[in-house]
Amino acid sequence: MSTLLHRLQISLPRWQVQFLTERAHRDKVSLAEVIRQMIQREANATPTQASVDSLMEIAGLAEDRAPLVEGIPVSERPDLYLAQLSSPSPPSSRSRTRVTGRGKAATRRSRVKAGR
Repeated sequence: MSTLLHRLQISLPRWQVQFLTERAHRDKVSLAEVIRQMIQREANATPTQASVDSLMEIAGLAEDRAPLVEGIPVSERPDLYLAQLSSPSPPSSRSRTRVTGRGKAATRRSRVKAGR
């Protein structure tokens, strides 16, 4: 930590002061040190803009060459892709079957059983 410290005056609700006081007593440190430690933990846990930007740089690097189910990307309707993976029918009949809800799912199961 930097040796140059800035003095601040803040107003806190009573319960927050009580919480900080109890924490300081438990950890045998000053109230100010408890606040500094909490701020440091929060700063370490919060991603910086640079880390967010670096994640965005890898978005779209991979390309899935598998066909879309009903023209819908997996990110919008993962249930369609899961239904397709669990279906024992050949790929051509899987792409013709719609799965959009409970009623349609029951219809899909009957089509698969009927061999359509």
